[in-house]
Amino acid sequence: MTVGQGGEAFDYVIVGAGSAGCVIANRLSEDAGTRICLVEAGPQTRHPFVSIPLGMVGLIDHPRLNWRYMSAPQQAAGGRRYPIPRGKMLGGTSSLNGMVYTRGQAADFDGWAALGNPGWSYREVLPYFMKSEDNLDFHDAWHAQSGPMTVATAREPNPLALRFLQAAQELQYPLNPDPNGARQEGFGLRQVNIRDGRRVSSESAFLRPARSRRNLHVVTGSEALKIEIIDKRASAVVLSDGRRLEAHREVVLSAGVIGSPVLLMRSGLGPAEHLRSHGIEVLADLPEVGQNLHDHPSVQLIWRGATGESYGISARGLPGLALSTIRYFLTGKGVPGSNVFEAAGYIRSRPDLAEPDTQLVFCAAFRKPGGTLGVGHGYALGIVGLKPKSRGSITLSGSTISDQPIIDPNLLSDESDLEVLIEGVNAGRRVLSAPAFEGKGHAEIAPGTHVQGRQALAEHIRNSVNTAFHPVGTCAMKPDGVVSGELKVRGVDGLRVADASIMPTITSGNTHAPTVMIGEKCADLIRGRTLEAWQPPADLETV
Repeated sequence: MTVGQGGEAFDYVIVGAGSAGCVIANRLSEDAGTRICLVEAGPQTRHPFVSIPLGMVGLIDHPRLNWRYMSAPQQAAGGRRYPIPRGKMLGGTSSLNGMVYTRGQAADFDGWAALGNPGWSYREVLPYFMKSEDNLDFHDAWHAQSGPMTVATAREPNPLALRFLQAAQELQYPLNPDPNGARQEGFGLRQVNIRDGRRVSSESAFLRPARSRRNLHVVTGSEALKIEIIDKRASAVVLSDGRRLEAHREVVLSAGVIGSPVLLMRSGLGPAEHLRSHGIEVLADLPEVGQNLHDHPSVQLIWRGATGESYGISARGLPGLALSTIRYFLTGKGVPGSNVFEAAGYIRSRPDLAEPDTQLVFCAAFRKPGGTLGVGHGYALGIVGLKPKSRGSITLSGSTISDQPIIDPNLLSDESDLEVLIEGVNAGRRVLSAPAFEGKGHAEIAPGTHVQGRQALAEHIRNSVNTAFHPVGTCAMKPDGVVSGELKVRGVDGLRVADASIMPTITSGNTHAPTVMIGEKCADLIRGRTLEAWQPPADLETV
């Protein structure tokens, strides 16, 4: 159902229909006696690129379905600005991302709990991962099949992705078919949110099945201007089209790592002096709002290859691509049904580390320096730092909805992040030079074979580093942070945040799956429920 122009009163108003917001709307609306309104600034879209996995290439800079944020100049990364794509539609970024399902390491969540967040340890959050999951391949203690969100291993991997795994074996790296199971370390095909060749987003998995419920109302195409706070309680959300949506019980912000802190600050909740500098009345001095921004730094190894095995656009490859496209629309199988990032490896940059801190992501397509897919054939390897120590911030440039936030991830400001990437490039070069790749590529164009040694690699990385587009942390959950372990905003009643912004530290992998988990757990926190903690198999001492 949709809300009329006059507006209404609800029990819960959820701002943001992204990875977490769609989950919360679904779960809360299971109670027919509860009225829920879900607000999304973007449109209600059926754009074909959303459902076709390879269509993500056309969404990464879409002018209507993407917020198209840009970073501030990065002082430790060549003074460059870089794009920060975020979905602006039902499903949020889950409607344009790479569809990779990665939970992260057990240590990630145990680390959250150790910071003073009871209830967020690995064994306590794993049941929420499993609640969402319909895993088509793994039937064991770590997975489930009853949830609405499909998880499946890449169905028709490119031959080069299999060569990548062979190369890893040749270098004595272990294979691991399930990095979401007992351990993450090792190489394998990736698990993805794709079913029958179609993207499975939070919108399609959680929101769409709930839209027929009469107690769930959805507003699209209208941005939240501010949260109205009366007597220290969140009472309503004011929209850009003039509507005022009352929340008799709670307002839940799921506007994302950028949208949630910005909306808090526009509403008078944030660093007092910063708010006053923009003429905003301070309703609660919360110094950590917008702080702790971090992301996975990433740099590319790119090879131009002589092989036609890779995905690519070329004169000789067009007939095969055309046939594959026809096959896709007839059967759901073929190149358009791939996310092209079909295999990955999790490794340690140093042998003394307890867990992997580096991810090697294989792309069976030629990529131009800068990250976009290029014309021709080849392959690329993304080197991703999983445990970055650099921290940045999001601040306001003004008090109105038209004032773009200042987004400064502060990439590579901590030297240790640079060292991880250098070691990762060296490891990636070794893998792509293994016997499995002999005759499959004839030119390393980035960094280029002339770039050798630590100093040259460091300079190259600083001038080409990007991120994996996994920003987190700007409404961090910790004792001195923005939200409590129950995701309640400090200093005001009736207000929670539930999205990737609450992560005190980033998870070791793609962040969509953990954000869905956060949505699941938030819904239970609101309803006063909790799932029983996961128990490991009897023959397993640790996970």
